[in-house]
Amino acid sequence: MLTLLREYIEQFITLDDKEWEEFSSLFTKVSYKKGEHIYGESAVSDTLYFIVDGIVRSYKLEEDGKDFTWTFHCLDMGSIDHRMLMDIAVVDYVSFTQNTPEELAFEVLVDASLVKIEKEKLLALYESNCKWQKLATKMAEDSYAVMRERTFNLLTKSAKERLDLLVSYFPGVFEKDVCVDHIASYLGITRQSLNRLRRESDT
Repeated sequence: MLTLLREYIEQFITLDDKEWEEFSSLFTKVSYKKGEHIYGESAVSDTLYFIVDGIVRSYKLEEDGKDFTWTFHCLDMGSIDHRMLMDIAVVDYVSFTQNTPEELAFEVLVDASLVKIEKEKLLALYESNCKWQKLATKMAEDSYAVMRERTFNLLTKSAKERLDLLVSYFPGVFEKDVCVDHIASYLGITRQSLNRLRRESDT
């Protein structure tokens, strides 16, 4: 189960077997079914999850009941060359680092297997070796990069361009039992507009 996770993390830091054993020994394996949520409502994030299998959606729920998909989290080795560490980190990173209530919620879209590590254990690991500090730095860099790219795409790119980027970033997303409404929300368009764009792409 953890072989793919190790391969993925080693895109960002190099680990020998002893270091990986130390790191992975801090994990607890957990599973969630489709439709379940990770974390408690408006709690402070004190646990970091890495997704190993399945798909999880992070989203922001508004007071009027509408929700806006932030991103999809999955471990997709087929597109590893342009993925970031935060793609597999299921966590409200601002809440986790700033000790503030979560603003993002996490819904399991496809039955998911994850590993989790408590914040206290992770911080102690960071202090033990500069290699783990590099991992922490990479997560912080990726968190900012995701936010910047997500914002710029919504502000400057057309709906068609955003759709093309999504398909290139998450190959087969429409074949992975992800609700079309969630995909439309991620793109910042309506379901009807998304269906129209897909029809046009098929012609």
